[in-house]
Amino acid sequence: MLPGRWDKVDFNSMEMLIGSCLNLKLLDMNLCGNMRSSEFVALFLPNIELCSSLEYLDICETGFSVQAMAQVLQLMPNLQHLDVSDTDADDDLLNVVSQSNTKLLYLAVGGCINISNAGIKRVVESCLQLQVVDIAECPFIDDYAFLEANNIKLEIDSERDTIH
Repeated sequence: MLPGRWDKVDFNSMEMLIGSCLNLKLLDMNLCGNMRSSEFVALFLPNIELCSSLEYLDICETGFSVQAMAQVLQLMPNLQHLDVSDTDADDDLLNVVSQSNTKLLYLAVGGCINISNAGIKRVVESCLQLQVVDIAECPFIDDYAFLEANNIKLEIDSERDTIH
């Protein structure tokens, strides 16, 4: 990865991209730290069609607030892949995910230190198609038996190795 390659990605450039791609399926905003939480929300609120079409969203390492992420995720009923790794994501956000993003196949919360067994359980119980959960470096998740009993493939170490 080149240092500073995302420095030029800001609200205006994302707004232009999103405005021209109304049926976008995949959006990777990984490392787009040059955007504020309020701008993140402002990208999606007026674009309900986009929110409905998105199936893949990567917002890891962005610094968006839990409230902003929750507000946006509530608008994305068809999301199948969500990566919020290395953000401030917590059990409250996972509660929103469990209610709004029930079509999830993949969830990455690696490095999110405010996630617990209870939050992950809510998602697993609501997202019946969930196949993979990345919980690497999540110190409060240790109920691997529950996840394995629900046939969830786990990614649990910093190198994203899997166990069954």
